[in-house]
Amino acid sequence: MNREWHKEHAMPRRATAKERIEWHLEHTRHCGCRPFPKGLLAELSAAQKRQVEEASGRRGEQTSAAVN
Repeated sequence: MNREWHKEHAMPRRATAKERIEWHLEHTRHCGCRPFPKGLLAELSAAQKRQVEEASGRRGEQTSAAVN
């Protein structure tokens, strides 16, 4: 978990769907301590879905490299 990122990037109170999507996209890029919410995935554009997949894949690569 990237505690510094979370400390500096709180989810806005009463966030709109757009704000939630943007927050979770950034979260996936910078922390990703949990998966992207399935409920929001349906609302993403194709480009945003690719961003989630790419960011999730990069984290997996970093994790496996750190273990080896």
